[in-house]
Amino acid sequence: LVNSVSRRCRGLVSAGVTTVCDLGSVGDVVQRVRNAIGRGELVGPRIHCAGRPITTPDGHLRSFGLLASNEESMAASIESLVADGVDVVKVVATGGASTPGTALGRAQFTTNEIRCAVHFAANAGLLVAAHAHGTEGIERAVEAGVHTVQHCTWLDDEGNAGPLDLGVLDEMARRQQMAVIAGPLPEELAEWLSAHVRTSHDEAIDFGLRGQRQLTTWANAYTARKHGVMHALGTDALFGQFADFHDLAWRAQGLVELGGWPENLVLDALWRGGALALGLSEEIGVVAQGAHADLVVLGGDPRFDIRALHDVRAVYREGSPISRFD
Repeated sequence: LVNSVSRRCRGLVSAGVTTVCDLGSVGDVVQRVRNAIGRGELVGPRIHCAGRPITTPDGHLRSFGLLASNEESMAASIESLVADGVDVVKVVATGGASTPGTALGRAQFTTNEIRCAVHFAANAGLLVAAHAHGTEGIERAVEAGVHTVQHCTWLDDEGNAGPLDLGVLDEMARRQQMAVIAGPLPEELAEWLSAHVRTSHDEAIDFGLRGQRQLTTWANAYTARKHGVMHALGTDALFGQFADFHDLAWRAQGLVELGGWPENLVLDALWRGGALALGLSEEIGVVAQGAHADLVVLGGDPRFDIRALHDVRAVYREGSPISRFD
């Protein structure tokens, strides 16, 4: 598993990804790769990792997560993660698609239990990211004070895309809490993005149930962004879906060509948004004095053609070129 993570990291940095956040892994696998990259023994992006996610005994990701059922066990879970040397805490606030028997639209923890996680994580200097698909879980996570809401898809109790809660959006904007657009890209959308020349946003396309739900999710995220909520762009898996390691580029392309997002907001979510989500906005995601010299040279200008993100000509991490053959 360590070798698999290492290979993926080499591919990611060659594709122009110089920093990643892994929100849930088995044991200390990602921490070990993170440390090896930091020592210069492996080539890859700098890694922020959550290690084991905190979930309920019957909840999403329970097969490898830390299990908590009350505030006391939540505090103990944070203590274990600090001992594991994590960089961020992942709390699983709702069910997830990959765990049978869990409901995406229903909350797994109370507000006070998540607030307990935020409190003890803050004492250790750590931010909290909450996995939350359902509106119920999003509302609790926001009230509890998490830093980022992963997915933030606004599903109702039945798992259908429901309306956005404008009151919760106002609170997220006021607290400067972020939403992270993350999740597997439906095959129907991925195939269209790779096979078609860019055409009008008005083109009528039937992507099936999964594809249409993804488009609704992207539309809801755009509404939230216009409402003042900052976004970051993620993939939901360090291992990724695509052999070319361009998972972020494919999602960026999808947001523009199928989701109706303008290029400038997608690039903002990809770079500045990602840095803000990690609490590193003065170090990465910006070209400025004192920041890390992480630079990607593209063959075109993504402000006018988002597909230029696929045309990576050179990558520099902290001012040093990354060889495609490392």
